[in-house]
Amino acid sequence: MPTANLRKAQPIVRDYCASLGVDYVECGLLESWGQALRHLHEVGRPLREVRP
Repeated sequence: MPTANLRKAQPIVRDYCASLGVDYVECGLLESWGQALRHLHEVGRPLREVRP
């Protein structure tokens, strides 16, 4: 989504999350990248395990 529209989308997304009972969290660019990388690291753990 173009950056200029993010502020317009925030209340829509916040309301939608509330209607679903899903937590809405805001964070900056670097924190969001960190969250994504931590998630990918966690879900990739089984692929990194040594198999006999």
